[in-house]
Amino acid sequence: YVWLQGFGSYGGFDTGWGFYFGITKLDFNYSPRHVSYDSLGMNFDKTNTSMCDSNGNLLFYSNGIYIANKLDEKIENSDSLNAGAFQYEWDSSIQHDGYRTPQGIIALPFSNNPNRYHLIHSFVDTINIADLLGKRILYTLLDMSENAGHGKVEFKNHVIVDDSIQTSFTACRHGNGRDWWILILKNGTGCSYRLLVTDNGIEVLPTLTCFNDTISRKSVCSVCFSPDGSKYVFLDGYKGLYISDFDRCSGEISNTIHIPMYLSGALGTAISPNSRFLYASMGHNLFQFDLQAADIPGSMDTVGVFDNTNAPFPAVFHTAQSGPDGKIYISCGNTDTVYHVIERPDEKGDSCLFKQHSLSLPSPSAGVPSFPNYRLGALAGSACDTLTGLAETERAEKERIIKVYPNPTTDFVTIDYGFTDWNKGEADLEITNALGQIVHKQKLPMYSGYQKLDISSYPSGVYNAFIMRGSSPNGGKGTVVAVAKWVKE
Repeated sequence: YVWLQGFGSYGGFDTGWGFYFGITKLDFNYSPRHVSYDSLGMNFDKTNTSMCDSNGNLLFYSNGIYIANKLDEKIENSDSLNAGAFQYEWDSSIQHDGYRTPQGIIALPFSNNPNRYHLIHSFVDTINIADLLGKRILYTLLDMSENAGHGKVEFKNHVIVDDSIQTSFTACRHGNGRDWWILILKNGTGCSYRLLVTDNGIEVLPTLTCFNDTISRKSVCSVCFSPDGSKYVFLDGYKGLYISDFDRCSGEISNTIHIPMYLSGALGTAISPNSRFLYASMGHNLFQFDLQAADIPGSMDTVGVFDNTNAPFPAVFHTAQSGPDGKIYISCGNTDTVYHVIERPDEKGDSCLFKQHSLSLPSPSAGVPSFPNYRLGALAGSACDTLTGLAETERAEKERIIKVYPNPTTDFVTIDYGFTDWNKGEADLEITNALGQIVHKQKLPMYSGYQKLDISSYPSGVYNAFIMRGSSPNGGKGTVVAVAKWVKE
């Protein structure tokens, strides 16, 4: 819920460029999100992740060089992540600017301990930028309960995969609703290592999963899973898109569709919250594919063409990341002061409302953070839904839980709908006054969990928050999933 990005915090205000170097913070606890400049000292290049607690409060963040807590303190024993020739010999500026591998780090929570986190990160061991190859996948274990809540790294840089690999990766929740899958592509093949991340550690399965093609060892790539975990997408800068079905029980890919495309520069991938539309950003073009179409390659639609804007460098289309607000944010790859935004990614064609450089940032950014879908639950009814699976009656009971706080309130109210069962489809939020009149209605971002609303203009009184499937309760249609009463003073 808190994204941090920014370049050159040590630079301060630059009169030549006319902006501050440093940290931009996007806070998605608010609707719409808050954008602000922050004095945090960490610098980010392409490698970027952060973590919040269950209430959306920032816990820690990392640029692939070290980990800082919410107070911007370097967490004990977190220095020298990814230590090697890439950051010490090739360019010492990496030490203060951050690691340079897009989608090169990810943080995954333990299911049985809210204070412990796996950090998985890709390691580059070369001093030749023209031959920037992944060498290993490393594992670091963080416990935020240590040092009176300031955190401590228990161990770092443990080698999980020692091979020539692609540096970009992400994760998908296992069908049991507890563990995680990570796919790591082996260079020179079309096969991926399968990493199973559990509370007991990380296991590399003995067999690889393949899509029967060979990927260049020097290609630029981007990867993503669909929010529901049913699809895995690999975008190769030389060969194009590979779209595969993903088995959340076995970690296997199958039924791969190859769409030839070529671009050796900036690229990124993201899939809409409803898991239907794939977006491939490829420098000067943004393409949309309908994953439900009978002919997925034939569904390709160009929904964005670069308009040659400099901000201050060419603001091309690069890495992409879905936000908790249901929108997709696209970076420029260069250290620009804007993001591109897909406002309605669940809609087909131009209805997705792609807006170039529509989000101004108070400082330049080199990329977006990298996150999986943390709120994906168990694959209901599957053979592997055994660890956290609930009976249908229990699921229904949990879904009726909705929290509204603070209550009473004056200016802002937060709706916590974290138990919504997305296997049952999309949901809406409706706010009604004491007369039953709808004063606010919106589609809730799938797999999100919070919406913080500005209600400062509401008259004092009693209100109800409804989580709905279908139309308004006043219209006699639709289904009320959950309801909570709250007071505006």
